[in-house]
This record gives sequence, structure tokens and C-alpha cells, in this order.
Amino acid sequence: MAEHALVIYGRLVTFDEEQSVIEDGALYIGGDGRIAAVQTRTEPAPAGFEAAGKLRTKGCVYPGLIDLHNHVVYNVLGLWAPPGQTQPYTSRYDWPGHGSYEEMISDPANALGALAGKAHLKYCEMKAVVGGVTAIQGSAKMAYPYEGWLVRNVEYETFKTGKKSVYQSALPLKDDTEYKKHRDRMANDKTAFLYHVSEGTDPALITEYAKLKTEECLQPTFGAIHCTALQEANYREWAPHGGSVIWSPFSNLWLYRDTTDVVAARDAGVRVCLGADWSPSGSKNLLGELKVADLWNRKRLSGAFSEREICAMATCNPADALGWSSRIGRLKAGLHGDVLVTSDRGGDPYRNLIRSIERDVQFVAINGEPFYGTTQLMKAARATRAELIELGRLRRRAVLVYPEVKDADMTWAQVRANLHTARRDPVGRYLEIEKLHEVGKPPPWLRTDKPWDDPAVTGKPVPVTVKIPEPDPLVHDTAYFRAVEKASLHGGLLDGLRDYYFTP
Repeated sequence: MAEHALVIYGRLVTFDEEQSVIEDGALYIGGDGRIAAVQTRTEPAPAGFEAAGKLRTKGCVYPGLIDLHNHVVYNVLGLWAPPGQTQPYTSRYDWPGHGSYEEMISDPANALGALAGKAHLKYCEMKAVVGGVTAIQGSAKMAYPYEGWLVRNVEYETFKTGKKSVYQSALPLKDDTEYKKHRDRMANDKTAFLYHVSEGTDPALITEYAKLKTEECLQPTFGAIHCTALQEANYREWAPHGGSVIWSPFSNLWLYRDTTDVVAARDAGVRVCLGADWSPSGSKNLLGELKVADLWNRKRLSGAFSEREICAMATCNPADALGWSSRIGRLKAGLHGDVLVTSDRGGDPYRNLIRSIERDVQFVAINGEPFYGTTQLMKAARATRAELIELGRLRRRAVLVYPEVKDADMTWAQVRANLHTARRDPVGRYLEIEKLHEVGKPPPWLRTDKPWDDPAVTGKPVPVTVKIPEPDPLVHDTAYFRAVEKASLHGGLLDGLRDYYFTP
């Protein structure tokens, strides 16, 4: 719960059809973390906000971004261009077999997750927050779940009700019993189910979709991740059942030189959402993925999507896909105060969000709680325990320590130091952890969730002798774009992405 009420002034971009944009607006978030009012600055304030923190942003105020597809544990790693691989892959089951994958991806992610799990998770969540993300899918393999620590963890978020409403599986479902379990949950409990479907360009992958259709899993709260192999006819037969496709264009183009037919999905009536996937073949955060979606839309789809439609893929669409439209995804009275404030370039507010980069992110709050922002805005929000975060030449303040939340006790300096210790002496750190296990005080363990990497699936021990690279920088920098431009795997389809960050 937010300790103080907040009033955020700026251009409000609500994604609420009743009042989509308020040019000179005031957003009121109560001490309970809920939005109390969304109105013009000149209208009388609701009662009870006399002593509220007042943020005069001069920026654009949006709902916090919702990343509906990610594999968070891997986001400590950078882009992976498989050495010697010049032709695109055709299936998600191919590239994990590349000779460099285990050494460069699987082993480092597993090692850091085991040796510095708490610091590892905080680093990866901070990577999301600096891009305006307030909720993220893909933290499902923690030793134990967190609710209310930094970003919302989609799979474990209950909004303090104690009732889980989202399920996911990175593993292929094993048998008809598992399909029935998820089908019944969606039908009877109205829970959401997120699942990788037909990822790649091989037409044979359509059988994965066909199985879901046969098992009656195409339901309003079903979210199908990728779907790159599906054709227009598949979407037409799917749409009457409801549901969503979750699009990760960077990763698709990087690995397969093709991506989801989102126009066919949209035109058929299937909701389209956006996800950054993971750092080894994706954007560093969802704010970056918006640019890839926009680039593809302009260059390959002839502008089939409006800029508002693209921004909706990261805000209200994923909220609706999860059945959370009464919770988050819009700036609307009664919803939780998940907020992103960016610089305002003027002009179209949706174009403004697409063009915004990490330095434009001025403030991020979740449930009205200030998590990240400029020193001025964090002070105005009365954030306690806000510490300096340096992102190259960029300076921001962030709150990582929450005495009332289990294990939320590590400062940013401690996060960096913990990761450094694990990298420098993984064997020594492993022996320390063994001693903690012996006395019944094991530290949190962040497991990989891809089926070919997860130690619980593979049975492999923690790879403590692996070389662990420096953590990937939190922001899209020149090194990132050099890596994109050097790689041959995407065949030039991602050329032009740099222009969103550096004016030619």
C-alpha cells in the first residue's frame, strides 16, 4: 500500500475510451494505491488530497507497461549471435542445440540464478523498470514467489487477494490430462493461461495450435505466445473462441527472419499483446520492443496499425488478456495506480511513447508506490530509501529495500557486489551456499524456465566452473546496436532500430 497519496500533473494518456487524452490533467492516487480521479488540472481536487505529494511532471503520464512474455532469469545476459550461424532457424527446438548455447546462455544463467539468486532477480527486474515496465510475465521459476516486490510478477500477482489468476507453461504440455487441467481452469475459474505455440516458420508447428483447438483450450483468457507459424485461416477459426496472441517481434526476426502475422490476427478479432521475450534474442525492455513493433509496422505492414494500437499492445491489451481490465492497464478511477511518466515531445502522445527511450523515463509507480524516477520527482513523491542508480551518464533514484517484504533487503550497491562476487569466485560462493543449506538457511534460487535449461528438468548440477559474463547493461546503448548491426542472423530486418535512439 502506498504510504502517501499522490497527485501527478501532466498530459494524461489513459487508454480509457471515455476520456483517452487529457492535455492538462491531474491523476489522483489515494493512499490505498488506487486511482481516485482522472481529470483536468483545473477541476476541484477530490477530498483527502490536501497533503498529497504533488508531482509536476511536464511530461506524458501513461499506465505502466505490461510485458506479457519474458524469461526474466536470462536478462542478465546480452544478445547472442550463435557463432557460424548465418541462416535463420525454423523452430524453437533448433537453436538450443547450437554448440555455443550451453556455454553462453544456459550455464551462466543457471550459475547466477543459483549463486546470487536474489541479486540476479533484482538486477533483471530493474532492467524492466528502467523501461517503464510495471508488470512482467516470466518469473515463474523462483524458489518461492514474491508479490509486491519491485515489478508485478504476473504469474504470482493476486492484488492481495491471495487468489492466483494466471498460469503459464514454458514446457510443452505432456498429455491430455494437462490440457484438461488448463481448459477447466479457464472455463470454470476464469483464470488466464499463457503458453508457447507454434514458434518458428516450419509449417509442421501448426500441429501445436491444432492440438490446443482440439482440446478446447482456445478460450477468452488463453494467451498464445509467438504463433509465428500460424496462417490467416488459423486466426479466422480461432477468433470466435476469444483469446490473445503475444507478439515478440525482435526475437522472432533475430532467430527466424519472420514474425507473427499480427495483421491477420487483429483483423480476425484476436487480441494482440507485446512481450520482449528475453535479452539473448530480444529487446532489453518492453519500451524497446515497442520500437521494433513500430519499425515492422512501418516497413513491412504499410502502417496497418495505428500508433495507439501499438501502444495498446503494451498497456490495456495485456490487462484485458489476463482478465485484469478492472485492475491495471488504464488510467481510470478504481484501478491500481501503476504509472509511467515520460518526457513530452509534444505532438501525438502515442508516438511520444513509441519514441521514448530510457532517458525519457521520468517516474514509475506501482500501486501508487514510487519505485523509480528522477531525484526531483521521487522527492516530490516522498519516496523513502530511494538510492542513486547510475545508467551510464543517466542518473535516477530507485527504491529496492522494503522492510515489510521478505528478502527485499538488498540495496543496488549490494546487488552489484553480490553479482560481482558470484562471477569472480563461483566455486567459493557455491561452497558458502552449501554451508547455508546445512544449517537450513538456503538463499533464494532463481531457476531458468526454458525446458532444456531448467535443472529440475535436465537433472544437471549447478555449473559452478562456467565463465559468467558481466551483467548486460540496463539500457540500449551503442554496444547493443553494434551487436545488432554486426549479426547476420536477422538478415537486416532489424536495420533502422538504432535511429529510434540516436538521431541520424
